[in-house]
Amino acid sequence: MELLATGFNAWGQLHFNNRQSRIVSEPDDIDSFQSILKDDFIGHPCSLLECTLVKTTSGIRHAGFIDANRENIKEKLLSSTAAIAGNGIIADYDGHNTICQYLSQSIGGEQEHHEFSGMEQIIQLVAYETGFAALSQDGRVWTWGDERYGDCLGRPITHSSPAGRPGLVEELEDLPTGKIVKIFASGYMVLALTEGHDLYAWGGHPGRKALLDGLSSSPMPVIVEESDIIDCGVGESHMIVLTSEHDVYVIGDNTNGQLGLPVEETRSWTRISLQLKVGQIVCGVNAGQRTSFILIKDKDP
Repeated sequence: MELLATGFNAWGQLHFNNRQSRIVSEPDDIDSFQSILKDDFIGHPCSLLECTLVKTTSGIRHAGFIDANRENIKEKLLSSTAAIAGNGIIADYDGHNTICQYLSQSIGGEQEHHEFSGMEQIIQLVAYETGFAALSQDGRVWTWGDERYGDCLGRPITHSSPAGRPGLVEELEDLPTGKIVKIFASGYMVLALTEGHDLYAWGGHPGRKALLDGLSSSPMPVIVEESDIIDCGVGESHMIVLTSEHDVYVIGDNTNGQLGLPVEETRSWTRISLQLKVGQIVCGVNAGQRTSFILIKDKDP
């Protein structure tokens, strides 16, 4: 397998082969998709602002700067049972029935934390700038966060279902193409993918132009060339998706080269042209705040 990446690289978070313990000068950003890692197995990367984590056959590898907070939960970050919001708050699922939420600097300390339960078996936990979304095994999506950015919750804020506690996104129930199987979040947007390969998005920041036209507090379908979508990554202000035809499309801001295109931004979905070897296909995509990733593997015989 092979991992390609492009975008923000100030901490060397796209340089897995840099064995220096300390980067003397700030590395340049990468402005087109380049191979950064090869291994017999490469899992979906977890990209934080200062580092990238990824599972390989030799264990977890990281590029860039990783502090003690992230080091302590890196296994959970990669398995999507812990997430760190842009405001520094961590949500950590205990594997049974409880999500614990606390400030990142409070690991091992006595600072205040909150516990949430009653959401069935959680299989994925993601974070955006000011809150979180959780996906349960039965395909239900729960959201919570800062009420000032209520559109990111995808649900009404009421006395019985306040912004700061997990609430069910009811509009994602009984969708035409089945239950939700994966969720994504970053910046001020949350997305959910159905088992029938439809992608839904909601969110937004008051006063800022939305990444997707029509984005609001109500989950809306994301249309990419009328194709089924099988994977997605979302950053601070950009997106990358993989279609069922194994084509990769990007949209949004490209200030740090996170789209891998020679443009400042694109407001329409643009296909990435990849020069793959014979027998290779794209099997996954992902994104960090200002980075994008493409996973490549050999086709099944």
